[in-house]
Amino acid sequence: MTDVVAPATPVTSRRTPAIAVLARGLFGGFALGVAARAWMRLISDDPEFTWGGTLFIVLGVTFFATMQSVVAVVRIRARRRWVRGVVRGLGIAAMLPLFMAAGGIMFPTVIGGGLAHARTGWNRWVRALLLVIALAPVVLVTTMIQGDFGWTLHTLAGVLSMIGVYSVIVWATQFSFAPRPAVGDDLS
Repeated sequence: MTDVVAPATPVTSRRTPAIAVLARGLFGGFALGVAARAWMRLISDDPEFTWGGTLFIVLGVTFFATMQSVVAVVRIRARRRWVRGVVRGLGIAAMLPLFMAAGGIMFPTVIGGGLAHARTGWNRWVRALLLVIALAPVVLVTTMIQGDFGWTLHTLAGVLSMIGVYSVIVWATQFSFAPRPAVGDDLS
């Protein structure tokens, strides 16, 4: 059977030091936050710089990615199922900063795309529907960018940057959205 999207990719195992996974989440999240802020500046028809907005975007994405790395470590190492459940819930709650202000339009992309990517055991038609839901905001934002700038290299750069940023965000949600492993399972 052909999958609609690739299965979730493990980035940790019992042999990977937790500090390494957490550092990847922290520094990767910071880099992704900077990229997200640069993308927002690129697609704005009135690009203005504010420290408050920039800090909120960069710190929000850094917090999200760091929490996803915490979930990745706990999924492998926690022995108690309830601990994994609580931490997965915190990982899902950590997605909220991504949806503040203008980021709210991408809620279906992150949730729908994240579930379609992480839940490989779900019916492929359900996952395909989730992907359609996930793509709707991407098409809408692409149309909005094109409306502001026409079909130019600027528009192409904005659309490709959006796809890059949100692909990484959707990929990172797999740690919170993937089915719970059995106690002692090694995801490597």
